[in-house]
Amino acid sequence: MKKNYLMILLFFIGVLTSGTAQCSMDAEFNKSNPKRDLRGIFLASVYSLNWPTNRLATPAVQQAELIAILDNLKANGYNTVFLQVRSECDALYNSSIEPWGYYLTGTQGLAPNPLWDPLSFAISEAHKRGLDLHAWLNPYRAKTASAYTNSANHITVTQPTWWFTSSADSQKILNPGLPAVKNYVISIVQDIATRYDVDGIHFDDYFYPNGGMATNQDAQTYIDNNPNNIATIADWRRDNVNQMIAGTYDAIQIINANLNKNIVFGVSPAGIWKSGIPAGISGNSAYSALYCDAIAWLNSGKVDYLAPQLYWKITGSQDYVALSKWWNDQAKASGKQLYISQAYYKMTDSNNWAASEIQNQFIQNRAISMDATFGQIGYNYTSIKSNSKTINDVLNNNQYKYKSFAPPIAGKDAICPNVPENIRFVNSTLTWDTPAAASDGDLPVKYVVYAFNNSAEAITNKDDGSKIIDIVVGNELVVSQALKDTKYFVVTSLDKNNNEGGNFSSTLGNPDFDLMINKSYVVYPNPFNDYFEIEFQTAFSDYVKVSIFDANGKQVLEQDYVSTNSKISVTPINIDSGIYFVKISFENGASESFKIIKQ
Repeated sequence: MKKNYLMILLFFIGVLTSGTAQCSMDAEFNKSNPKRDLRGIFLASVYSLNWPTNRLATPAVQQAELIAILDNLKANGYNTVFLQVRSECDALYNSSIEPWGYYLTGTQGLAPNPLWDPLSFAISEAHKRGLDLHAWLNPYRAKTASAYTNSANHITVTQPTWWFTSSADSQKILNPGLPAVKNYVISIVQDIATRYDVDGIHFDDYFYPNGGMATNQDAQTYIDNNPNNIATIADWRRDNVNQMIAGTYDAIQIINANLNKNIVFGVSPAGIWKSGIPAGISGNSAYSALYCDAIAWLNSGKVDYLAPQLYWKITGSQDYVALSKWWNDQAKASGKQLYISQAYYKMTDSNNWAASEIQNQFIQNRAISMDATFGQIGYNYTSIKSNSKTINDVLNNNQYKYKSFAPPIAGKDAICPNVPENIRFVNSTLTWDTPAAASDGDLPVKYVVYAFNNSAEAITNKDDGSKIIDIVVGNELVVSQALKDTKYFVVTSLDKNNNEGGNFSSTLGNPDFDLMINKSYVVYPNPFNDYFEIEFQTAFSDYVKVSIFDANGKQVLEQDYVSTNSKISVTPINIDSGIYFVKISFENGASESFKIIKQ
């Protein structure tokens, strides 16, 4: 029989809480198919790596290339782009502070012709496709070893005493020990965060130069700029970076509050905090080589997330599993989120990784113990463009088979968006109206469309990422006739912090399913007083788990049973009269859901 497909549930789901009155976020139904999962990619501009690949191309050609990239990312299940907009103290956007980037026009300081703003364009095109866009900045790097000429208004020219040279690779690095440099870096972030609708600001792992500074170039800076009399130059260097990170975070919070934004701030530190931590790990220490103390940033609450660069394989002295679990636990202890930066590029360099290495790292990211980990970021887009080792196919058939949205960040936004209105079918198009703005002024920016087997499953499996059929920016979605005839649809709203909003409507029921008869079992009595029985139509002797939820989706019972004569008896206690939803979970991973009434 054809289902009544105008059955649409909306329920409240939202952001991870940490003791504050947040838009609540439940646990994932199944971490193997998470619906809140940041799926990011680093889009590098330096050295013309990813975009724009031709610095001499016309704006039209560069725009077309970017659109193709965004379409490709969308098609392959990604939801977040980390676009490198400041690689060498120059700008992939229209800045009054720093010159136009060399990798945009081929001449540092030369504006594109005709004039356009690549960052504005990228944000607009990403958001059209439902992709979040984070502006990725190198905070201190002022010049790579590239031989091009700096513009007259570049910081290395206008402030010749603000930088030193890395002894390993001759890169020019802004001196973190100068208070003026700290303020300068923060001013760049303030400029971007104020003028652009970015979803995040992201720093990579370039802090103090890994190879040291020739002739200890900051020795005098240490003497001249140490008001707290920090005892060692190493601790002083770490304090300089800590101050810059904290100042950046604080500046973003002020902008968020004043302009009703939810810009998040995170960093991708080098993957080993200290050699020997955790046990069995050895390698270059970010703490002592880069003077980068990411744990201090977590403990002081000055980042929203970390994305450590775990660019190593599973097993060995830089074991991905051990490192990822350690970083997860540090983030959890501080109430922050972890996204892991992964080395896609090692599939095509001399390491020659198989795609299964990346896939196994995904499996680790989604392990039950990884309870502060909400996604990953691949470095870099080249592997997606070329489908290295068929990585796109591997992920699309497995870890990226179902769609997801980036997780909301606790503390950024306490208000759920209002639910979509007037949800209906117009022929084969599921459509809805934009609701009024929520109390914080936010309108939905995206909508999540689910397809459930019935109204009960929409409650019992509401956090099941495998039920998402699409995430759309507009107010409609064309649905196949097969889905339309057999599924129960749910549409929810996402705001700019990825809070998800909706409410359950018990008035939209499924008359077919109200019979409570299934080809594999029958439920009686329904309504019930003290107990109800589930009788399986075929011989059945395994354990089953029975979970009961109220009409708002709150779980009120969970208990294991063993069937006797293919029957189990369920006696819920201390529940009021009303409508409830029951989920039966079998040992093979299958489940069934139905509605029942307590008299």
